[in-house]
Formats: sequence, structure tokens, C-alpha cells
Amino acid sequence: MRKEDIKILVVEDEEIIRMMFKQSFSNWGFKVNTAENGKDALEKCQQGFFNIVVTDLNMPVMDGMELLKRLKSKWPYQEVIVVTGYATIESAIEAMKLGAYDFILKPVNFDHVQFIINKLFTKIRAEAENEQLREVNTQLMELNDMKDKFLYITNHEIRTPLTIIKGYIDVLRGLISNPGNEVTETLTILEDTTAELNELVDRMHLLKSLELGEIERDHDLLDLKDVLSKVYRELGSLFKLRNIDLRAMVDKKPLFVTGDYRQVRLLMRELLHNALKFTPDKGSVIVKLEFKNDQIQYSVKDSGVGIPYDKQKLVFDRFYEIQDVVNHRSSKKDFMGGGLGIGLSMVKEIVEGMKGKIELVSEPGQGSLFRITLPYTQPQKKTAIPAPTPVQSVTKE
Repeated sequence: MRKEDIKILVVEDEEIIRMMFKQSFSNWGFKVNTAENGKDALEKCQQGFFNIVVTDLNMPVMDGMELLKRLKSKWPYQEVIVVTGYATIESAIEAMKLGAYDFILKPVNFDHVQFIINKLFTKIRAEAENEQLREVNTQLMELNDMKDKFLYITNHEIRTPLTIIKGYIDVLRGLISNPGNEVTETLTILEDTTAELNELVDRMHLLKSLELGEIERDHDLLDLKDVLSKVYRELGSLFKLRNIDLRAMVDKKPLFVTGDYRQVRLLMRELLHNALKFTPDKGSVIVKLEFKNDQIQYSVKDSGVGIPYDKQKLVFDRFYEIQDVVNHRSSKKDFMGGGLGIGLSMVKEIVEGMKGKIELVSEPGQGSLFRITLPYTQPQKKTAIPAPTPVQSVTKE
């Protein structure tokens, strides 16, 4: 809000003083109108809102005190400054009790007037900004409600049709005894597409359950080296297909945590898959799994597109995508292939549920580093330690 957005009404029966106020307020950048008495002022206020009313107390027809009462009755947020002489200062104090912001004494010191009006302008501007923030907050709450409803609808309204579709595809498989290549390919595409949709619904349901704390977590002793080996094998072929140099650096000692295997596997997979999507062909991704300061760190560093500084906190929000949604395209392996933007949200929920933390370091155009720190669990002496599967590097051909 600027000074030129503020409208001031000067109410004064003495023309010379009225014009002095008008000229001063105009010189200070405010919009000004005038009235000769309280009745005239009230009519002008009914025609259009004034942010500030500066009124003399002693006037014919309708005095300033009566005007103040009526203004505060109709427009309680309108600011009123009263002008009075030394002999009637008690009236000014009474006006303050009725809601006046401040009072000005006659003879008028316009340096003091400027101080009061600037202080009041700061107050009005701050209130306007707070109101804007409240409106933005309300809009964000409504948006979050819409996201929650979307997750609910997806989980309850899409899952059933998907189950029916999958069932009929299985029936078709059984009815066709000798399917040709074209029929087999069609059924395979239908099965794969249905499986992808079902996986998407499962992921959204998991995210919602994690946020609400409704999902039960297993508390198994897990060696992250073993989990990473499986994830590495699952995604390795996709990196090789894109000719991306994928390398892993893993501590030799067993790296144990307490957690749910499916969730731990998911968080490790999501970070690696995220690096795949946002690293161009012939790029590089380095995965590290190491023991540091009595904790375990899992990090994925890529040479991809990076994330703008003002967007880095948003990547963990539900349904947020770095790229413009206009350019959205779903893909599990293509560069900049999109999704629904819930992967990193799930990772954050899982990590925090395990009493860990996730960090992001990124430079636009220089790649990103996601680092997860989890509490280390010391295995009991009798605990059988599974032999970790060796991790191999996937290098460019």
C-alpha cells in the first residue's frame, strides 16, 4: 500500500485551517477531500470510504464528537484523528476513549501532524499486509483441503474400478486360447498400464497414511547395504539405457538401522530414481552409503538440472514439480519425465518417522545432492548379520 492509496477527509469549519490541512496532506502524497461540518462529512463517508478522518471537535450542525460516534458505529476500522484547543483537551481524551486514534492541538504544529499521520499510515499499511497474508493463508488452506480430497477420492474411487479392470483383463486372458501377437501385445499393454495406475494409487494412499500417522511401521533391524543392493539392481538398467554413469561408494562395515523394509527401500529408490529423471543422458550420479558421527548417511549426487534456490523448500511439498506442468509428461526413465510430485514428500515423511533428517544442496544447472541421515542401530551380539550383496558400478559403454 502506498501513500497515494490512502484517502483522508478533513472536517473543519474554518476555511483557512481546512485548506492548510488539505495542502499539507496533498504535499505528503495522500489523497484529500474536505467537509465543513460533521453532517457534510458523514454524507461524504457514505458516498465513499476514507481511510482517515481528521476532524475538529467544535463545529456547527454536527460537532466532531457526534461525528466520531457515528463513524465508529458504521465503520469501526476507520481511523479518526480529532483536532481541539488547549481549553478542550478533556474532550480530546474523551474522544480517544471512544476510539479516536490520536488528537492534534490548536494552534496546529504541522511537523507534529506529519509525525502522527505517517505513524498512522504505517499502522494502516501493516494491517493491510496482514490481511493479505490472512487471505493467502486461507487460500493455501483451501488448496491443502483440495489436495487431501484428491488423495481421498483417488484412494477410494479409483481403486475399485482398477480392480474391476484388472479382473476383466485376467478373464480375457483365460478366454483367449490361442492369442495372436497383436492380441498378446494389447493385453500386455493393458496389464502394464493398469499396474502403473495401481502403483500410483498405492503411493498416494501411503503418503496420506504417513502424514496422518495411520500406517503401522515395522521395526526390523535392516542392513542398508543389503537394501541398496536390491535397489541398485532394479534401477541399474535404466541408468545404462540413458548412458548415465552410476557409481556407488559404500562403507565396508554393516550399516544397520531400525525401520520398515518397504519404506526404507522406497526412500532409497525414490532418491535414486529422482536423480535419473533430472540428469541428462551421459551425465553422472554418485551414491554414497557411509557411517559418520555414529549415524548413517545415504546421499545421492547428480550432475542434472539443479533446483532454483527459491524452489528448494517446495520440492518436499505434495504434488510439486520443478518443471512447468504445461510441459508435464509421465515417464519412469526419460529425462525430465514427470510424476505427480509425491515421491520426495513420501521420502521426507518416512525419514522423519525414523527420527532422521533430509538435506538438499543444489545449484541451478550444476546438479543436486540429497542427503539422508538416520540413527545407527547397534545389533545385539546374537543377531545374525546377513551378508551384504556386493554393489557393482554401472558405467557408460
